[in-house]
Amino acid sequence: MSAPADRLRILRWLLAANVAASILHYVDNVLFFAQYPEPWWIDTHIIDAFWFAMTPLAWLGYRLVRRGRMQAGAGAGVLYLYAAAGLLVLGHYRYAPWCGIAARIHVFILLEAIAALVLAAWVAWMQFGGRRARLAHG
Repeated sequence: MSAPADRLRILRWLLAANVAASILHYVDNVLFFAQYPEPWWIDTHIIDAFWFAMTPLAWLGYRLVRRGRMQAGAGAGVLYLYAAAGLLVLGHYRYAPWCGIAARIHVFILLEAIAALVLAAWVAWMQFGGRRARLAHG
């Protein structure tokens, strides 16, 4: 059984917000690479590659959910993986103190992290919240 249309519409908006937040952050990270706290082994090519590897997960997860694969875990699992990839931006704070990072960078990091958390929470609600309501009324 596929997810109801209103839940899918909200999911689409959340995925669009996550992709937009990641574009803002990743483009800024590539353009102003020297200003971002990064591990010694990372460069702009790795950042680009990671964005191009993680972003299709949003589309794939959405497609699986649309095809009714939410409760089976496939769609939810892919979307959780995408959200987790979005939370990796918090790793910047491992390489510099809060006060050593420009305000603009904080905005992009926190925007992407908050979007990822909201997405993960919505996916969890879609996966488990509706089932609990049906059990209470059934």
